[in-house]
Amino acid sequence: MIENIKLLIFDFDGTLADTNSHILKCIKKCIFRFNLKKFSDKELSLFSGATLNAALQELGATEEQLPEIKDFYTRVFFEDVSDIHLYSNVIPVLCELKRRGYALTIATNRRRQMIISLLELLGINTFFEKIVCETDVKNKKPSADMVEVILEELNFSTDETLVLGDTKYDILMGQNANCKSCYVCHSKEVDESVIGLCPDIVVHDFQELMANKI
Repeated sequence: MIENIKLLIFDFDGTLADTNSHILKCIKKCIFRFNLKKFSDKELSLFSGATLNAALQELGATEEQLPEIKDFYTRVFFEDVSDIHLYSNVIPVLCELKRRGYALTIATNRRRQMIISLLELLGINTFFEKIVCETDVKNKKPSADMVEVILEELNFSTDETLVLGDTKYDILMGQNANCKSCYVCHSKEVDESVIGLCPDIVVHDFQELMANKI
């Protein structure tokens, strides 16, 4: 059990919400529309957690192409979001964490308008005291910048903070900020590269957070 935790910093994609298949579908549309490099689904999944810019550049997009491709990606992303859903137990656990007095926040490589729209769509926008996005910091995950912004604005210390996420970028962000980290892998296959980073906690379901983890 990790003691004295008062602040939780959540990743969004793959942690709170299952967006992986939807992101993959949108990336494939970008590849087709702009004739980018073609990768297998497994190879594309390795981009999980990276910024959209980084993923598109890996696919061969140039700096000049990025604004147009990102606008296209945003448009197709919201055309049909029926395959995006919260993971099991997210809402009841968020409710219980709030009841117990934890401060809940989000650190995401998404653009602000996208994350705000998704949180509202999924009905969890009111749970979070602070949301830090890619445009709020100079250095994105796995830099500690997002965590440091939250700590400064909400006046918490690193030893009171737990960073939760599903990729190496999240765990490294927490470690780079000298905070405790939690690998959230839900029911999907465990990523050994994340386990190798030695996160402080590993949970396969949000309900496990309430089972003497914090």
